[in-house]
Formats: sequence, structure tokens, C-alpha cells
Amino acid sequence: MARQRNKQKAFLTFAFGGAPNYSGKNMREAHKKLVEKGMNETHFDAVMGHLGNTLKELNVPGELIQEAAQIAMSVKKDVLNR
Repeated sequence: MARQRNKQKAFLTFAFGGAPNYSGKNMREAHKKLVEKGMNETHFDAVMGHLGNTLKELNVPGELIQEAAQIAMSVKKDVLNR
């Protein structure tokens, strides 16, 4: 999980306009094997829910949570290899 957290941190930092130090696979490549194993929209929605709930718990303003959701939704088709 530590490796996964580091990858997610680097990607989210990059996605939200921070330091451009994400050198991982693109979303389609990174999730291809998971989709082949059955990852689907239900899983994506669960992650979205966890992200939103975490941001709420951290008292992030609603407009920033909405921005985060929009960024996440912008990669949904690639994550699900559609």
C-alpha cells in the first residue's frame, strides 16, 4: 500500500497543478489489468465517494471538492479503458 499511496500522491499532485513529477503510466495503461480482472464503474464510483468523503473530513471547501471530482471524472473513460 505504501507504493500505491506514493503513486497516488504523485499523480494527484500533478493533476491538481502541483509539481510535475508524475512519471507513472497513463491512466489507461495503469488500470488495464484491473479492468481485465473485473474493475468497473461501481469500483470507480466507490473511489470517487472515498475521495469526496475524505476531502469533506479534512474540511476542504465544497467548490474545491467539486473541482477534484471534475478532474477525477475527466479520466474515468481512460481508467475504465473505454
